[in-house]
Amino acid sequence: MELSEVLVKIGLNDKEAKVYLAMLALGPATAYRIAPKAGIKRSIAYVVLESLQTRGLVSVVPAGERKLFVASDPGKLLGEIEQKKELYKRFLPNLEALYLDASKKEKPQVQFFEGKEAVFALYEKIYESKDVAFFSTIRDILSEFPEFPKKLNEKAMQGKAHVRELLTKSSQDIAYAKTMKHGQYFEQRFAGGIGEFFTDNCLFDGQVAFFAFDPFLYAVLVRSDGVYKSLKTLYEFAWGSAEPFEQILKDEEKTALV
Repeated sequence: MELSEVLVKIGLNDKEAKVYLAMLALGPATAYRIAPKAGIKRSIAYVVLESLQTRGLVSVVPAGERKLFVASDPGKLLGEIEQKKELYKRFLPNLEALYLDASKKEKPQVQFFEGKEAVFALYEKIYESKDVAFFSTIRDILSEFPEFPKKLNEKAMQGKAHVRELLTKSSQDIAYAKTMKHGQYFEQRFAGGIGEFFTDNCLFDGQVAFFAFDPFLYAVLVRSDGVYKSLKTLYEFAWGSAEPFEQILKDEEKTALV
């Protein structure tokens, strides 16, 4: 990378960088000498020198009837960068507050995914989340993406994500639950008195994903604070009244003894 490019990256414009480098190479010099060294017209050189002088990067030394321009120590540039950095840090909370306020006013976004590859990409996005809440009938996802539940289960058992699954009391859902490992970060509960879920549904990272498998494979992702909070409230209500996996096992044992 050229030195002029470095100077541009830290805040000088192209002509300022060329003039400053020319002065470093020449030492005390007139604008007449600086201009050709920098590759610019002398009339422009005066404008640039004045700009650099304002920034404290050039000083003027009288030499009779002439003016000699002298570049300031390059270390001064570092001091200028540090001042800008401190100024930015001081006002960063104000900027972040504006950003957060604007994000709250964003319109809800709806994204559509069609086809196996696109739908699987959304499941992978869910996998990256650290807090996931599913409510679904497991049949369809096992038929299309049988490895995904196992992969998510393993991540949760390593303590890298908290995963909850709200399932139905169908024999298939219960059989599936028995193949999973359970612990603090992977929980399953079973809702009674309802039929099956006709889509696989997931709450994660302030978003809601709906996966449909019939008559064709597609998914819908909704980014809406209001929609997410409403469904999260309903989910917590259903979760609180659903039976834990351990209770399902106990009920099966009692039935077997009768």
